[in-house]
Amino acid sequence: MFSNNIKVIIRNFLRHKWYAGLNLLGLATGFAAFILICIYLYHETHFDNFHSHADRIYRPTYITKGAQGFNVHWARIPVNYINELPEEMPEIQTLIRFQNQERKYVRIGAKKFTPTHAYTTDPEVFEVFDFKLLAGDPVTALAEPHTAVISRELAHRYFGHDRPIGREFFITGNFQAEEIAYQVTGVMEDLPSNTHLPVDMLLSFSGPDERQGWAYVYTLLKEGASIKSVEAKMPDFIATHTDNTDGFQNAFEFQPLKGIHLHSDLAREIIPNGNALYIKIFGLAAFLILAIALINFINLNSALSLGRSKEIGLRKVLGAEKKHNLFYAFSESVTYTLLALSAGVLISYLLFPAFQQLSGASLSLPLGYFALFLLGVAVLGGLLAGIYPALVMNTLHLPQILQNGKTIRMGGYSFNVRRILVGMQFAASIVLIGSALVGYRQIRYLEQKNLGLQKEQIIALPALPDAVTAQYNGFKEKIKAIDGVSRVAACMQVPSEEIRDSGPVLVKGRNDDPKQAPMIDMQVIDADFIDLMDIQFAAGHVAKHEMVWKPAPEFGPELSPQDYLGGQPRTYVINETAMHQLGWDDPEQAIGQEINWSVSNFVLAMGPITGVVKDFHQESLKNEIDPIVMTFEPIWLRSFLIQVNSSEVQPVISQIQAIWDHSFTQYPFEYHFLDELFDKLYRSEHRQIRLLAWLSMLSVIIAGIGLFSLVAYNLQTRLKELAIRQVLGAKLPGLIQLVGKEYLWIVSISAIIAVPVSYYGVKKWLQNFAYHIDVSMLTYGLSLLIILLVLLLIISVQTWWSSRMNPVEHLKE
Repeated sequence: MFSNNIKVIIRNFLRHKWYAGLNLLGLATGFAAFILICIYLYHETHFDNFHSHADRIYRPTYITKGAQGFNVHWARIPVNYINELPEEMPEIQTLIRFQNQERKYVRIGAKKFTPTHAYTTDPEVFEVFDFKLLAGDPVTALAEPHTAVISRELAHRYFGHDRPIGREFFITGNFQAEEIAYQVTGVMEDLPSNTHLPVDMLLSFSGPDERQGWAYVYTLLKEGASIKSVEAKMPDFIATHTDNTDGFQNAFEFQPLKGIHLHSDLAREIIPNGNALYIKIFGLAAFLILAIALINFINLNSALSLGRSKEIGLRKVLGAEKKHNLFYAFSESVTYTLLALSAGVLISYLLFPAFQQLSGASLSLPLGYFALFLLGVAVLGGLLAGIYPALVMNTLHLPQILQNGKTIRMGGYSFNVRRILVGMQFAASIVLIGSALVGYRQIRYLEQKNLGLQKEQIIALPALPDAVTAQYNGFKEKIKAIDGVSRVAACMQVPSEEIRDSGPVLVKGRNDDPKQAPMIDMQVIDADFIDLMDIQFAAGHVAKHEMVWKPAPEFGPELSPQDYLGGQPRTYVINETAMHQLGWDDPEQAIGQEINWSVSNFVLAMGPITGVVKDFHQESLKNEIDPIVMTFEPIWLRSFLIQVNSSEVQPVISQIQAIWDHSFTQYPFEYHFLDELFDKLYRSEHRQIRLLAWLSMLSVIIAGIGLFSLVAYNLQTRLKELAIRQVLGAKLPGLIQLVGKEYLWIVSISAIIAVPVSYYGVKKWLQNFAYHIDVSMLTYGLSLLIILLVLLLIISVQTWWSSRMNPVEHLKE
């Protein structure tokens, strides 16, 4: 029986090879898209899973609350007293610190490098994290001062094919001009890309004094210990180790390691994390794509089964039992879905490199359970597709079969299954297209919105070492002399970067209690920053005559940095948001008022506000504009900005690099274009929208393939009707209207269902942005128009093709 069924399946495929081929192509394409999206989702949902202790690793984060609603949640924490945590919490087995207080610069002979992810850490790090050592002993690798473990990629870059163990390199930092020699004691395997903690260099602590300041901290719980028990004890721990005299309310929150990537978007994250909402969106999109493909398959499979009434009738006449008919119906549809799955796997394999580039992630092909899951989906899809033919074969009487009935009756209610399935298909396509169009409009809005500052034709040199910024004045004059350079300025944080320091601002004569003062970000600038960035003044000006460059003095027992900075005369410029927080409604009211700013143990002198600038976007449009106060302080300037007025930028960069290499021999020259730094803020969103657009296009193609074959088959069953209408004088437009009105109603009902679903989803997504577009119904009108145009094209082509033959030929049949 099985061999006979296979023969019949092959014969039916060859008899309807055009329809069956399109059906398999659509389903295979759907499987391919589903596989690729599932690979991406697997990558995103398995961040940091490669660590064997991942279920027991938690990251403590730091919450600070202050006056006037100040509330910041930090990914890194102050470790001055957190070091005592393992001793006072028996649940904690080990605590590991990752400190990157300053940027690292590496020199090996005459070669200079900048490792991207270098951290000073504890020697027990290999007990907690699965940083696999290819060479070296994990117990002793970081036990001694000035030792280093580097990644395989860095080992190859630094030492080529030479053995790296025992080799020496020299490190300088932002705040450390002298070189320190480090010895390579270990080489570790490069980490997978799906980690929130990328590491390419680990350095040992040189002594207890280094275990201070801020760090990313991770705790390994003991077997069977509960993080809830640790969290319950944290308030007492904080109270014991802090005096709370600064007016802030501090708390710690523990994040599970495996949840950081999708559920953490804190200040000072190591790298930008993902978003669980995107996982839901693409999970739904993958389901919709596969559903569209399966609906196509089920639709045409049921249509073909109705067209084989003679075969079905003959089976019944010959006494075929119900179980035989069921087995045949299901075996045929499952065979097709398994063939489509095989083709889909091949298509996904061929498209994998392009998809990997589109997603921007280093993906891997999951096997094992995923393969079984796909096999299960294919079999289940085949069984669903076989239900309708099975019902036709076993529930209808022979006269009904021979009349080619098209309607199933269940419990007295009649409905056309294929119409419902086509409607579901259209609804899914409208959801995907509408969502992609909204996403595209939002990305365009982010790119084109006026930021209140200039970002084009500006070269940024961020996070520079003290040895470089100390020579800024001379470097600036040399750069300004280059033909093609219009302005040079300096600041602490380059626009597009998060401002790192916030502190209370006191207004003279109004408030003198830092605990009750508003917390305001500090941006340190030089005299040319506001002009170069084209930031507009609402009132006043920047006091350039008081921004005179002078070298920093030698600090020591007689003069501390705190005393020096507190004694320097100040003028301040604030933005409009800061103006409102400080209690003024009119910029002119703020001019001349005296304020000061402080952070930690630094207290700047009282000075007048000389200018109020219009609000500008220092950071991503995901965030609201923060209050900012700006002042001039040479020793806090960390970044240079160079405005280029030449259309030929590369020759200008070459001249800048020549001056840099001559002036700063021990540091590599690295630069960025400011507009690219702003674009980088939305890189994740760009990728997600590209993926969604790709899925939307694919959904239309798959739906189009299915609709094309289904309309073609339906018209084949109505050739005699069309011939009669042609004989009676019907023209092609009338025939198109006749065939299309059924589908037009289906599209309309589908839109009524799909638009609210998509609208809810995109509104939720737009909540990720402080500044976003309004969702217009015109967007959904456009998505509906796309569907209607595809529908019209398919119906027109198929109707024209069916009507071009002589109607007399059809009437003879």
